[in-house]
Amino acid sequence: MAHNWRNAKMSHPGESLFEWTVEELDRELVARGARVDAENRFKFKDKEGTPERDAIMAQVKELYDSDETPSLNEDLRCISTWELAKILMYKTGKIEINGARGTWGADERMDFYEITDNRIRKNAGCTAAICMKDSLLAKKKGFSTLKVKNYGKTFNLCDCEPFQQQPIFAGPMCTGFLVKEDLLVTAAHFVNEKNVGDLRIVFGFKMMDATSAVIQAPNKNIYQGVKLLSRVYNRKDIGGSGSDWALVKLDRNVVGQAVATLSTRTLSCGQGVYVIGHPVGLPLKYAPGAHIMDIAGAYFSADLDVYSGNSGSPVFDSDAHELLGMVVRGDNRDFRWTGNGWLSVVYPNREIYSTGAQCTRVTEFSEYCR
Repeated sequence: MAHNWRNAKMSHPGESLFEWTVEELDRELVARGARVDAENRFKFKDKEGTPERDAIMAQVKELYDSDETPSLNEDLRCISTWELAKILMYKTGKIEINGARGTWGADERMDFYEITDNRIRKNAGCTAAICMKDSLLAKKKGFSTLKVKNYGKTFNLCDCEPFQQQPIFAGPMCTGFLVKEDLLVTAAHFVNEKNVGDLRIVFGFKMMDATSAVIQAPNKNIYQGVKLLSRVYNRKDIGGSGSDWALVKLDRNVVGQAVATLSTRTLSCGQGVYVIGHPVGLPLKYAPGAHIMDIAGAYFSADLDVYSGNSGSPVFDSDAHELLGMVVRGDNRDFRWTGNGWLSVVYPNREIYSTGAQCTRVTEFSEYCR
């Protein structure tokens, strides 16, 4: 429950915005002339002291009880309209930067070059970034260049956010993994019959050291989707089983990359797991130290450090290094607004509830991979 800071002085207003209720932030924006369209997104600009603002103020009674006094809140005057709108959209789940996950406890994600265990490096080799064909620049001298942008600048991250100087994919993407030399598994919510031919599967998008990313990919490491062999998307949010997977046939056999070993073992709560993938479109990341929290018929939940872009990321058993499933969704958020920039949400979090990332179980698709 949010505290009522209506009469309180804010020494660090940017950091305290989360203590304000949605109603209080909304009222403040309306008082400034912010408009709410049919999709509950804010179109805003400061109009204080103008006839336009006065006209908007006359409409406040349509949104709030008549006994409310629509006036600018003294304690919020120092916060820009832009920041107020962003935090309100965040609270109501409407801002585009919101994704699906976040980190649990300490952020344990690490780059490929930091992995020392050869079994984990092998599993990293079966993992690919999946993008659309227009995310690659024209081929030159046997290489294609990935269209990328700066992570920190794109998301307006705080200075302390990890990996902020690294590149991220400039277009839509997710993660996938090899189950046979010419078969890839990924999340069904990213691929369908209409776009399978536009998929480009890129192996080797990773950091070679702390500052060098591989953004020029040898064409031999880039593959094309040619056929959707099988796909199941039973959306959990509309009463489905939560199974979410697709099996994509590639244009040729993948050379030089590992194939995931599919587990046949029984899952158990507390079982150690790790994930490999491309959170937010970053170069490949390995995130250890997680555990299975809950097991359902078609999926399990785990406290994985994953984000948007990790959909389709393989999840492995920490001991046997066999594939247990893949990340497909979450019920929480990637980032929170601090007033000065975005910062990863760390769970458990008393303000934003989460049951962990949900992962389609390997048993949902293993029979189709033979």
